[in-house]
Amino acid sequence: MGEEAREYPTLRDHDYFETEEGWIFFVLGDVHPPGRVWSCLKYVPGEGVWGNGENRYRRVLKNYTVEELLSSIQFIEHHAPDYVFFDYTVGAKVIAPPLSKIRRVYRARERLAELMGGEALHPLEERLLKLVAMLSDYSGVRREDFGVTGSLLLGIQHNNSDIDLLVYGEQNLWRVLEALEALDGREGITLQKSRACKGWVARASAKYPLPRSELEILAGRVMNKGWVGETVFSVHGVRDKPPQRYGEVLYRSLGLARRVVEVVDVRDSLFTPAVYIAEDGEVGSMRIVCYDMMLAGVLRSGDVVEVQGKLEVAETRGGEKWLQILVGSYEGVGKEYVRIVG
Repeated sequence: MGEEAREYPTLRDHDYFETEEGWIFFVLGDVHPPGRVWSCLKYVPGEGVWGNGENRYRRVLKNYTVEELLSSIQFIEHHAPDYVFFDYTVGAKVIAPPLSKIRRVYRARERLAELMGGEALHPLEERLLKLVAMLSDYSGVRREDFGVTGSLLLGIQHNNSDIDLLVYGEQNLWRVLEALEALDGREGITLQKSRACKGWVARASAKYPLPRSELEILAGRVMNKGWVGETVFSVHGVRDKPPQRYGEVLYRSLGLARRVVEVVDVRDSLFTPAVYIAEDGEVGSMRIVCYDMMLAGVLRSGDVVEVQGKLEVAETRGGEKWLQILVGSYEGVGKEYVRIVG
């Protein structure tokens, strides 16, 4: 299930690792400082419904809000300050434990391969394997191009845990999403857009200053989440390769801003971070970048959207520049949003 970290591990987006304290982190993206891993603290030992054998865990991140992230940074700074790192490329503190502190790694792709090659002992594992087989058959994507993350990756799931699927590669991901669209209402699959999702709207209401009616529109756009039977599942992508090396792109804040733009490309919107290419009537091409994955895959090409977030200038070492507006920044807590206006 997990493997001892005898050497510096090569970890991919959505993999997990465990540190010397027994803390469990999930990997955030594929661009990391040398000798460290950009990540978020997800589980710590304690009384909770997650566990295996005698080991029990409680969740640190419950709703994936920026407030929770900032609280976890404070917790880590108090107990393990070397796990927090000032990242000069973004000009902010991030969670990035040293590789030397990792004692076990959990790889999403390898875990699913283990389950497919062995005997699933938990009912949720059986449902996972049936879902992967179905999506592979309908999409033509090889089963080895899927992975599993979350509690199933760690082997600490409970009966009501979600199934968190990964698909490796951009083309593979969109083929699987097309298959999901075709399967909606068949084979036990129900997509979120086809079923009232009060939970998604309630969580979004705690994050975004938007009326419920507008959040319901966004909820109906979610293409990568749904139910297989009564089990909640999600699908996210892992890029074919990292978008750049660490330090190749620097980001400079221009403060909070509001822009009205037209979305022109959504192909990168279900990876970490979710990226939409947009056209701004004043500045031309720009990007909407979302580390808040609730906004992954909710926009379509041709949408005109109003977005409020942290405006940044991104510049490569080669001199290429672009504007982007970040949703999910520390500075914009309670102020950032995306709304469809046309």
